[in-house]
Amino acid sequence: MSPRQLMPWLLLVGLVTACASSSPEERPGRPPPPRILFQSPLALLLEHHEELALTTDQLIQVGQKEEALEVTNRPLREQLRQVWHPEPAPGEGRPRGPGMGNRNAPVGLGGRPQYRPPAQPLGPLSEEDLKRQQALLQAIEENDTAAYRDVEALLDETQKGKAQALVAKQREERQRARESLQGPEARPAQ
Repeated sequence: MSPRQLMPWLLLVGLVTACASSSPEERPGRPPPPRILFQSPLALLLEHHEELALTTDQLIQVGQKEEALEVTNRPLREQLRQVWHPEPAPGEGRPRGPGMGNRNAPVGLGGRPQYRPPAQPLGPLSEEDLKRQQALLQAIEENDTAAYRDVEALLDETQKGKAQALVAKQREERQRARESLQGPEARPAQ
C-alpha cells in the first residue's frame, strides 16, 4: 500500500480509538442506569409493529398513547435524574469559566453542551435515595402497565399473544435492571 492509500486508514483508526469510551469498570463512581428502565411497553410495541402486524390505525393510536405516557412519566424521570445526578450545593460546583453560558461556547453533537464529567465521582446512593428511586421506578412501572392495558384492548387475539410475550420479556429485563440498581448489599443471595 502506498502512503497515500494508507493515510485514510490511519486516520480512521485514530478516530475510532479517540471515540472509544472506557468500560464501566474503568469509570469511577456508580454506573449509569440501564436504558431498559426507560423504554415503555408501548414503545416496545411500536418498535415491533411489523412483527405484531399493527394496522395504520393501531399505530396511530399506540403512538398517541405513547406520547401521552411520555408526558405523564416525564416529571418522574426528572426526579430520578435528580436522585442519580444531584445538583451540587451552592459553591460546590465548578467555577464558571469563560464560555460557560456563552452562546459561542463549544457544543457537542446535536447542539447539546459538551459533556463535562462531574467534579467528583458519584458515590453509592444513600438508603433514602434508594427508597426514593424505587418509589419513582414503581410509579413509572404502574403508569406503563395502565397504558399497556389501554392499548391491549386495541389488539386482536393474535397480536395480544405476541405483545404479551414481548412485554413479559421486557418486564423481566426491567426487574433485573431495577435489582441491579439496589446495590450488592440489597440483593438476595443466590
